[in-house]
Amino acid sequence: MKGITLDVLAKRIAARLKLKARDVRTVLASRKSDLPRAVVSQITEMARTLIHEELVRLDAKRHPESKYTATLREEIVAPRRSR
Repeated sequence: MKGITLDVLAKRIAARLKLKARDVRTVLASRKSDLPRAVVSQITEMARTLIHEELVRLDAKRHPESKYTATLREEIVAPRRSR
């Protein structure tokens, strides 16, 4: 099973935020850079989002028929309790 690598993640974030992939990779690897704090926060939040999306995608691929792979809580249907 192939997942997302740090380089791919950095390139995606850099493209969306119009930054250099090297700067984004530095932030993701060590959180120490010359970028403003707001940009660093934006990078880390976008990384969390992209990683979550990748995990959901991989989970859906692994369990395509499961009712528990819904992305929204409202979509999850709990089993009915018998009386």
